[in-house]
Amino acid sequence: MFSRIIRGTVMVSLIIFFIIILYFINNKENNQTQYYLEIINRKNDSILVKIEVAVGDKFYLEYINSKDLNPVFDTFEIRENGIFCLLTEEYPWYGVGQECHTSKDIRYSDKLVIVNVNREMKILPLRVAFTVEQKIKYKEREFILSSLTNRGDPVDIIIAIEGGTNDK
Repeated sequence: MFSRIIRGTVMVSLIIFFIIILYFINNKENNQTQYYLEIINRKNDSILVKIEVAVGDKFYLEYINSKDLNPVFDTFEIRENGIFCLLTEEYPWYGVGQECHTSKDIRYSDKLVIVNVNREMKILPLRVAFTVEQKIKYKEREFILSSLTNRGDPVDIIIAIEGGTNDK
């Protein structure tokens, strides 16, 4: 009789132990930090795009400089804590508002001027252009801002954080 009680106690203890282990494993997975590239319409705070991204991923902004019709290619890298960095800006020739100062880290390829910007930010505020297309590209996906909201609307590009210790 006494051995049955001990055996039963050991079995109950093992079951409780495994339940606790499973709880902590599941809780750890649920608390993992997730990052999302979001395009938000600042006019009404609606989320136009929300896609899961990872630290180290790159996304791109492509547009035509409306003054001199110069195509511009911006490369961003996702960093931790909702930060992203404008790594480079590329264009075929110097145009209005583009980096051209001798203090800048500029190199030239066969067809492009490449400016190493390395500017970190938490938010990229844009206005959807009336005259040209602005595209956000991430992996195989492409988002044309004027197809997401009205031309002239202000939008913000951010990296939102969910889960982990930074949950909103």
